[in-house]
Amino acid sequence: MNKKVLFIEFDDSFSYNVCQELTDLGLEVQMMNWKDFDILPDNGILVLGPGPGHPDDYQRIFPLLVEWLKKKNPFFGVCLGHQIFWRLLGENVVRAQVPLHGQKVELRLDADWSEWLKLASPVSVQRYNSLCVPAQAQLRNPEFKNFIQDEEIIMTRGEHVLTYQFHPESMGTTFRQAFFRPLLEV
Repeated sequence: MNKKVLFIEFDDSFSYNVCQELTDLGLEVQMMNWKDFDILPDNGILVLGPGPGHPDDYQRIFPLLVEWLKKKNPFFGVCLGHQIFWRLLGENVVRAQVPLHGQKVELRLDADWSEWLKLASPVSVQRYNSLCVPAQAQLRNPEFKNFIQDEEIIMTRGEHVLTYQFHPESMGTTFRQAFFRPLLEV
């Protein structure tokens, strides 16, 4: 039986591309708009997709997300989903020093991230964001492994958690499936 994914979308056209990548992995994806998200699934992977605005614009769903995370259920966040995860931890999401919209950025992965993703460094990722999670947030949350670049948290992983401050589904991201593959192991 395929692993089930509940994909929460935030009125963003990239959501369909993320869902296609998840489907290509063999995951069974159900998409739901954030405005309709009022009951947690019994199991599976909860995915928060990209979207416009600040994470605080979506506070109505925060209690459900906190409940999901407390149960140590699998959680995956892309762009806005990454930022919402960090807001749930009480961290600030601020304006990025250099907003990036549709720009390819090179990540120089350290040995730990390179081994974990099974990718040689460097890799290119496509970024679409005006906001970021400052690197200092990692100091208050040592249970998570973070990849930091330009004083921003770009990737986060932990027990049952994976988030990216970029678009792994984008054509500008090299080795797209490698960024999704860890979901098969949760």
